[in-house]
Amino acid sequence: MNTTEFDTPTQPREFTWKWVDLFWILLGSGAIFILGLFLYIAFLGGGGFNPQGLFQPTIELSLVLAALEAIALIGGVYLLGIRRRKQSWEAVGLRPAKRHWLLIATIITLIAIPFISIFTIILFLAFKFPLVNPQLEFLLPEGITQLGALGMLLLAGVVAPFGEELLFRGVFYPLLRDRWGVWPGVLVSSLIFGIIHGDLAVGLTAFLLGIILALVFEYSQSLWTSILVHAINNSAKIALLYLLVKLGATAEFGL
Repeated sequence: MNTTEFDTPTQPREFTWKWVDLFWILLGSGAIFILGLFLYIAFLGGGGFNPQGLFQPTIELSLVLAALEAIALIGGVYLLGIRRRKQSWEAVGLRPAKRHWLLIATIITLIAIPFISIFTIILFLAFKFPLVNPQLEFLLPEGITQLGALGMLLLAGVVAPFGEELLFRGVFYPLLRDRWGVWPGVLVSSLIFGIIHGDLAVGLTAFLLGIILALVFEYSQSLWTSILVHAINNSAKIALLYLLVKLGATAEFGL
């Protein structure tokens, strides 16, 4: 019987991530984020900065936090993962993706976005959970402008997904997969991905998306496909949110 590349994943496994690598990457990413936040506060300090302002989201603060998240994740993976282990970017799966997989990833995303959203809404309505998205304060801060919205679309829609994919599908998922197998790795990494989003509705959406991202990465053998799925998902939802606001509509359920 002939087999195809869709039957079994053939992810290159010459390099294996270790738990200590994940520890150093998380520690480094956290340190970079905190350092960046302190530098931001120190920069504002000369202008009479009020620390309570950190709890009152503005477009500037939202852009800074989105940028810091991306810088921290990318920097942590690169400095404490790739450079520390003397590897190339291929260690996190950043190898060229086959053209048909880019098309497949795009189609999967266009199907998954409405399916996941509808499924989550139905589930929450059935159990009478409130459909409130805490990320709206971050995505729609006071004083947002068209330029600010464009910046958020770029950072939260494209750059942040790149950083998150480096960590979750480039390091964490392979680490679990190489020890426990594909499906345990997919489910556990997606569960953690959902939990860190800190809200039940957002977390459930992230968990379901995480399963798709891990499987697309596993079978395509390229992290670029999961980055594409993640970026289209985030960008489409952010753009839709801003469009609804522009049209005078209100939205309670976002990313």
